[in-house]
Amino acid sequence: MSAQLIVQVKNDVNIISLGADPVSIGRERSNAICLNDPTLSRFHCRIESHRGGHRLVDLGSQNGTQVNGKKVARKVLEHGDRIQIGAAVLYYKSKQEKRRNPGAGVGSDTVQIPRWGQPKKGKLSPAQRYAADPRRKVERVLSRVFEEYGLDGLLELRSFVENFVEDRSSAISGRGTTRENLSRLQEITKAITSELNLGKLLTLIVDSVIQLTKAERGFLLLRSGKKLEIRTARNLDREPIRKPGKKISWSIAEEVAKTGAPLISINAQKDERLSSSGSVTDLKLRSVLAVALKLKGQVTGVLYVDNRFEEGVFSKVDLPLAEAFADQAAIAVENAWLVAENQRRQRELKTAKEKVEELNRVLNEKVRRQSAELSEVKQILRERQDEWEFKYSYEHIVGNSAKMREVFRLLDKVTDSEVPVLIQGESGTGKELVARAIHFNGPRKDGPYISENCAAIPDTLLESELFGYKRGAFTGAERDKRGLLELASGGTLLLDEIGDMSMEMQGKLLRALEEGEIRPLGGKSTVKVDVRVISASNKDLRRLKEEGEFREDLFYRLAVITVDLPPLRQRREDIPLLVEHFIAQFAREKGGKPRAISDEAMAILAGYDWPGNVRQLRNEIQRALALADKVIVPEILSDEVRLGSVPSLTPANLTNRDLKEITREVVQTVERQVVREVLDQTGWKKSEAARRLGISRPTLDSKISAYGLKRPQRETP
Repeated sequence: MSAQLIVQVKNDVNIISLGADPVSIGRERSNAICLNDPTLSRFHCRIESHRGGHRLVDLGSQNGTQVNGKKVARKVLEHGDRIQIGAAVLYYKSKQEKRRNPGAGVGSDTVQIPRWGQPKKGKLSPAQRYAADPRRKVERVLSRVFEEYGLDGLLELRSFVENFVEDRSSAISGRGTTRENLSRLQEITKAITSELNLGKLLTLIVDSVIQLTKAERGFLLLRSGKKLEIRTARNLDREPIRKPGKKISWSIAEEVAKTGAPLISINAQKDERLSSSGSVTDLKLRSVLAVALKLKGQVTGVLYVDNRFEEGVFSKVDLPLAEAFADQAAIAVENAWLVAENQRRQRELKTAKEKVEELNRVLNEKVRRQSAELSEVKQILRERQDEWEFKYSYEHIVGNSAKMREVFRLLDKVTDSEVPVLIQGESGTGKELVARAIHFNGPRKDGPYISENCAAIPDTLLESELFGYKRGAFTGAERDKRGLLELASGGTLLLDEIGDMSMEMQGKLLRALEEGEIRPLGGKSTVKVDVRVISASNKDLRRLKEEGEFREDLFYRLAVITVDLPPLRQRREDIPLLVEHFIAQFAREKGGKPRAISDEAMAILAGYDWPGNVRQLRNEIQRALALADKVIVPEILSDEVRLGSVPSLTPANLTNRDLKEITREVVQTVERQVVREVLDQTGWKKSEAARRLGISRPTLDSKISAYGLKRPQRETP
């Protein structure tokens, strides 16, 4: 298993012993063999033991690993194999091969140059033996070179032979190489021409030319007026180059931009053409290639690649490929720039149009609004200090009227406790929402929340629903069932419409609440329960108690705290908030933008009494949105709402008046009434009134002036 690895980097030669432990190679310092070569990956390849010998495994390197001139992913190593990794050359020397061939011509302690494969004697034709003769001659020459100059001589001769072959292959166009290059160029061209984002495109161009030419670094310079400007600078690892202006030879880039002719240098340090360029010496450049980006006969930029560590990276064979790529890159850059410019102009036009529309909209009100805002800053601050600050969030309960604020303040006090709460209010006022707010903000929020409508279930079924039953308790009871009081234990049970519960059922519920335990139907034992009961009713339980239709003891058990929800007609100032809330909610459900509503339609909605309260308003908005195009107007509101909104305000004199004139008068009457009511409710605090109405302060001032509204005088004692 033991073997040796001879590592040569330029004139530096080291011998590494190989055993059972794997040997990693790459740029990272933690590798067993660390090579300071930018063309290598951080972890490039590994040599590991394999069936008594060794094999080489490429670790997914970017530029690959070659063995005997062929790129491999993994290969079992044989004595004399030549491994090419970037600028480093490694020879594998097997000690078993040494013992097997003790008379090798290159000595027993050195690497034997591998022979070309030869068929066994006796099977060679005359033509084959003749073809093999030159190879034996070359081997004898190499042996003499090794004996006289050693390993360094062989390595120097190898470099000479490789350059010689490259020069000859450049003169004689090889079809296979041309096809390969054209295929690579075609793939890269497709990639850059399909990218229309200018920033991403410039990065893709530089990364592609580095890959195409095997360069260490790449720079893309574009004309900005009469000067060149570095737009992208990248290295072999696809990372940006810091301070790229100090890493490039500007004299080379400017010369190519000026003449349009490409420039290639195998060794920039010894190139007489570049002897006057101080940047070449300062940057210690070796291989340099620069080509111009041309469009319609004009140079638009320069594509510049180099290698600071290795000579001869670029050859004349690379020029046609690089120039063809530069031509495609110039077209791609132009297309991306045109797209970006078009998008920029569209954004500017859109922005300019929006600004013009905004200026036209606010021009007549701007001066007055600004002066009014400045004069009322102190008043607004004082008014805001009077606003309620609530402990919990009631985002699902929409309302900002004085009555709703009182409700929120009461909820803040009862939510932290676990006392029973009675919620009273007309149908559609949001009793279920209040019950949920108490539960999910309170100490039992992690427990279950269960709701039951007592009016929807007969007493016989309600008892089994609340207390549960055992199997066989009655016909059809095929299995045990837990009651709602047991299921809600540790949480909250909402008993909705409890005013419709029979007196007998009220007694059973009272006993369960007082004892804290229930007995399922057909059961022999009791079950302990710990539940917070919230009851709700659209009837006045206090009146029912006084009339003997509701148990007094149960009433006091349930109504420790009573929350009275006002009907919508008593908090009309919340109607605009609710309308906007429902419009936005339906827009989110449909995935579109919220519709607008005209002032006239809003005034009609605010003037209607809403016997079905919030639930009826929500249904009306849903209906209007289904019929509206872009704006909700009075004509699409239901007849019940539109005609019932102003029953006492319809003009008495209908003679010689068209519908449009009558409608306008009615709308103005309703609007005047709504504005006055909101002003009275807010104590004529105009900023607060404007916020509730959903209009600006200048608009409110204009309506006050148009309708001749005046603040009532305070009575003097």
